Amino acid sequence: MTAAQLKERLLPRGPLDLLIQFAILALAYVAWRYARGAVAGGMTEAFAHARDLISIERSLGTLIEADVQGWTLDSGWLSEFVRWGYANLHFKGSCLMLAAIFLGWRGSFGFVRNMVLAAMAISILCYAAFPTAPPRFMPELGLDPSSAVTGNDPVISAPGDPLFNPFAAVPSMHVAFSMLFAWSLALLVRPRPLKALFFAYPLLMTYVVVASGNHFWLDAALGAVVAGASAGIALLAARLNSDWSFGTDAERAPVAATEPEVEAAPA
Repeated sequence: MTAAQLKERLLPRGPLDLLIQFAILALAYVAWRYARGAVAGGMTEAFAHARDLISIERSLGTLIEADVQGWTLDSGWLSEFVRWGYANLHFKGSCLMLAAIFLGWRGSFGFVRNMVLAAMAISILCYAAFPTAPPRFMPELGLDPSSAVTGNDPVISAPGDPLFNPFAAVPSMHVAFSMLFAWSLALLVRPRPLKALFFAYPLLMTYVVVASGNHFWLDAALGAVVAGASAGIALLAARLNSDWSFGTDAERAPVAATEPEVEAAPA
């Protein structure tokens, strides 16, 4: 494959398109972080909401956060993986999967981008309406709040930091983003083992956020709801612009032709 063919395969709409899409997502991410910090609720309200979740889970017989973390800590190496996973998989994994979609399936990127933008907007509304402390802050659960376990700073307040919101637990965007990116790739790739891995990835992320004490399992479930809602919004947007539709790897077919067509000589 020549350099020109590789460029056409990876950047079918040119390098400027890459810069534009990167700028859109980078600006949206920064705005989302500032908005998340701006809507940070009060400690009293956030702890009350967390205890509401504890009551719901206890009534369902599914208050499992302490048991999951205890089992993880007892296993040894899993606790290190969970700490590393919470600190790294969310942002870095999301960026890698997003890059894979852009470079491999550009025709589907607009749909995925719109899902991400919608999910960010929905999450800000949720953080403003229902600020919730993560389970690691709840003393009655007996979780280990240290960064060696959680992969997160064990602080409740950070005065002067506009990006900080310690009570942005509902919904879990770790789980929401893992579903948006991994399930998109699962639908796009062909090898069945890869499909299985991508479909299972959000389950791994759910385990990481619960075992680390950063989210209740209900936070993860609500993250899945946000992912579903954002997919619905992206479907509606695709009706307005066909370029925002979700495609398959068939969209890459045009670059497969490497030889110019030669007309047959007249008989």
